[in-house]
Amino acid sequence: MIEKIKNLYQKYKEIILYLLFGVITTVVSLACCFITLKVGVLFDFLRGVDGEPNELLDIIGSIVQWVSGVLVAFFTNKKWVFTDAEKGKGATLRQLITFSGARVATLFVEIVINLGTIALFDLAGYKPISLNLVVFTLALTSRLWAKVVSSVVVVVSNYFISKLIVFKKKDK
Repeated sequence: MIEKIKNLYQKYKEIILYLLFGVITTVVSLACCFITLKVGVLFDFLRGVDGEPNELLDIIGSIVQWVSGVLVAFFTNKKWVFTDAEKGKGATLRQLITFSGARVATLFVEIVINLGTIALFDLAGYKPISLNLVVFTLALTSRLWAKVVSSVVVVVSNYFISKLIVFKKKDK
């Protein structure tokens, strides 16, 4: 049984590690985004009439999420996931530029998905659901659902971009 698990791990190691670090990256970047939203609503010009973040603050939150996510993802992917990629300072710089450029593209995808999902939920008259957890209450808002949807789309897209373009295996 243990041998079977080891074989499965070896077969799917790259995907397993990518997903593990994708979860870590997502948690870190979401935390940075929501901290930005919480701090941002303290400023009148970033708060809507309902006291919630306005569209500008949503965009700022997504940018903060992107920057933190790119930093975590690049270094974890380079070191532990795509280990067959070309090494060296020049290669790392090229990879970082390509990785960042690809992440800029998926940032715009994320923003469109976020704003579109929030608008669709609002048009449908969605009312937030509150979950009372032990230490806090979690509101399942249209904004939270938008972040979940966009995070899944972005993680999958970034895997293929990283594997096929950024960290492609070096030529032997």
